[in-house]
Amino acid sequence: VLMENLVKIFKALSDETRLNILILVSKRNICQKGISKYLGISDSAVSQHIKILKDVGIITGYKEGYYVLYHINKESFNICVDFINSMLSNSSESFIDVFDVNTIHLGCSKECKSIKKCCKRREK
Repeated sequence: VLMENLVKIFKALSDETRLNILILVSKRNICQKGISKYLGISDSAVSQHIKILKDVGIITGYKEGYYVLYHINKESFNICVDFINSMLSNSSESFIDVFDVNTIHLGCSKECKSIKKCCKRREK
């Protein structure tokens, strides 16, 4: 489940417009119309991008009068940051330990043309 959520979050972040929306929302709470005007794209395009970001939990919105203002869901965003940091750390209690990476065989198959180069080096 954790890996599925991470994949969905990273997919949502793989679009330049959504990253721009995320940057805007990280600086201040802003409504859909404000995002649309600032980025120079249609309200419907912003709505589609916001839906994707909301579905994965990266941003949330709250109603203030007529408008819905959006802001970053720091808890969800920090899961991604923790995941990336765990790949960079040598900590014994890392995110990667959950996936039991040590049991994954990294060797090449018999059909690999580089078997004498890369795999033999890894074995040493």
